[in-house]
Amino acid sequence: MAQILTKLEAILKDKYQPALTNQINTEPSPFLEKIKKVTLTNNTIKCAAPVGINGGFGFGAEGVGTPKAGAQRYTLFEIDAVDMYVDLQISNKTIELASSNASSMINALDSEIKGSYAAAKWNIGRALFGDGSGKLATVTAATASGTNTVLTLDSIKRVIEGLSIDLHSEDGTLTTANSGHRILAVDRAAKTITVEGTLSGTGFITVQGSYNRELCGLGAIFGDTETLYGLTKADNPWINPTVVDAKNDLTDLVLYRGIKEAKDYKGANIDLIMMGDDAFLAYQDYIHTNNVTVCDKYHFVGGAVGYKILVGSNEVIIVNERFVPEDEVWGVDTSAFYLEATPWNFMEKDGGVFVPMPDTSIFRALLASYGNLMCVNPGGCVRFTNAGATV
Repeated sequence: MAQILTKLEAILKDKYQPALTNQINTEPSPFLEKIKKVTLTNNTIKCAAPVGINGGFGFGAEGVGTPKAGAQRYTLFEIDAVDMYVDLQISNKTIELASSNASSMINALDSEIKGSYAAAKWNIGRALFGDGSGKLATVTAATASGTNTVLTLDSIKRVIEGLSIDLHSEDGTLTTANSGHRILAVDRAAKTITVEGTLSGTGFITVQGSYNRELCGLGAIFGDTETLYGLTKADNPWINPTVVDAKNDLTDLVLYRGIKEAKDYKGANIDLIMMGDDAFLAYQDYIHTNNVTVCDKYHFVGGAVGYKILVGSNEVIIVNERFVPEDEVWGVDTSAFYLEATPWNFMEKDGGVFVPMPDTSIFRALLASYGNLMCVNPGGCVRFTNAGATV
């Protein structure tokens, strides 16, 4: 058995790990694909963010003193790294049956790896647009359904079958009984999910064990959080994005207004515009109705396809992003963002990556990375509200 596990671990490290690492760093979202990746060197990520411009300029005259020095002001942004894991499991039975040749071993691992990667891709893509709290939805009712429970949610955008969730009360309290239940079915029309086992109460749901432990995503910039990177938003209004009300009439002129304000007043060059579902449909209707010229289509590694268009004198990529609120549009200068994280590596024990799970016949391997998302100019982002079409 030890020799078989050693062979499986070699296959994982040599065949799958390089590809998985590349895919996880690019495919979850067009936004993630376009931003920089930096290697994490400290648990606390720090960034010196410039505030305004240098204050040492001034006009003068002969015989008059030169301007006083006014060095560029900086503010320190700080955020801790979070833990990210991709879980791989394989049973002892599968290992025994696949032990005859390397091809069988690869086939045995392949479906498990694909399933685990799909879960990682979905969750990382979702967390990039969250605010770090990990809240998936608000629960308004919990109803017993045989041995299972039906939860009524305010939104089903961030839930999917197979996800293991926790149900927290309104104040964040989590009981053992409400921990670690899998979603069996999602009724998107009724905004309900059927969850394995018995849960009770209302509040909000998160991915298992993830409350307040997720990436500090774009939701922390565009949303209503009180703090960002250790600063209070109310006391530092320059870190808040520009907000433009599209008034349910999303046009290139509306986009141009927001992009121009971000450039003129915040020094940002918006190059990626991500539209929620309703906003994207409204914009597609606009460009078709008005024969707007699309410069080109932009194909992302993860499969998404965006429009490359001219907004004023700026070339911008527009893409539909499912985790942006339905009737909103978020514009970013991708050069201002970076993901600072350690490389994705398998956790090892005594030189091996497969560890038997207690009281089971299952072996588990964990691919881990530690890091977080940082932006040096969050105020340079643009948020368009009321961007969907009028019903």
